[in-house]
Amino acid sequence: MRTPEPAPDDGTTGVVGRARAFLAACAQYASARLRLASIEGREAATHGFTLLLLAGAVIVLAAFGWLFVCFAVVFLLAKAFGGDNAWVWAALTMAGLHLAGVILLGLVMKSKLGKPLFPLTTEELKKEQEWLDQQTRKNTQS
Repeated sequence: MRTPEPAPDDGTTGVVGRARAFLAACAQYASARLRLASIEGREAATHGFTLLLLAGAVIVLAAFGWLFVCFAVVFLLAKAFGGDNAWVWAALTMAGLHLAGVILLGLVMKSKLGKPLFPLTTEELKKEQEWLDQQTRKNTQS
């Protein structure tokens, strides 16, 4: 009677082979997650930098707007005491333009704040949750 020859070991048979395959799959999963985190990290950094620039522009324009409002009040007071009114209208016009810029940039910034930061990750997590739900239903039905 002949003894059967063992099957050639292709690295996926036995406990050790399955453990290697499992660890390789885990490494691929972790690598994919890290790449996704890297992509979304860059996206978040760009988004944050844009918001920072907009906030800086709002602060600068608000400061100039406040400066011109203060000048306008000073010149209005000077006019009340008999001063010239040309400076008043110039200061009010400049203040109005700067404050309009503040309002415009504030609205742009508000719209940027409403944008979700990690849409790819959220979508992937939803897909994974759906897959897990399907697997759970299959296992409970079997």
